[in-house]
Amino acid sequence: MADRRVDRLTSVLRRRGIVLPSFEIYGGISGLIDYGPVGACIRRRVMDNWVDHWTSHGDIVEIDSPTITPEPVLVASGHVGEFSDLMVECGVCGSAFKANHLAEGRHENPDSLNVDEINSMLKDGIECPTCSESKWSDA
Repeated sequence: MADRRVDRLTSVLRRRGIVLPSFEIYGGISGLIDYGPVGACIRRRVMDNWVDHWTSHGDIVEIDSPTITPEPVLVASGHVGEFSDLMVECGVCGSAFKANHLAEGRHENPDSLNVDEINSMLKDGIECPTCSESKWSDA
């Protein structure tokens, strides 16, 4: 039922020129969209209101920075050497999830769990949000 609703919503958004799949004529890339004429207008209005809300207080300023980050910045910030998200895949339906998200509600600080603790918790019967099975790959 939910899939049908998403398909209907996607169809309306495309027909009305709100959002379109990016690079569609080349096969598209999942998760990337282009804003059509109507979508660009809506996005601009939302962004203008958001910026106005936060900058009207006087103690917050707007900045605009690149979405591409040079590797030396990521190395210096610790994202390359220290940062990692443990991922697991359901052995039944193939859906992939961040392991710490699956542990939420079962541990007070899921981000603090190491690989062995996550794997142990998954073996204790955490169900896949997609298919309700509990057969996981190792993190």
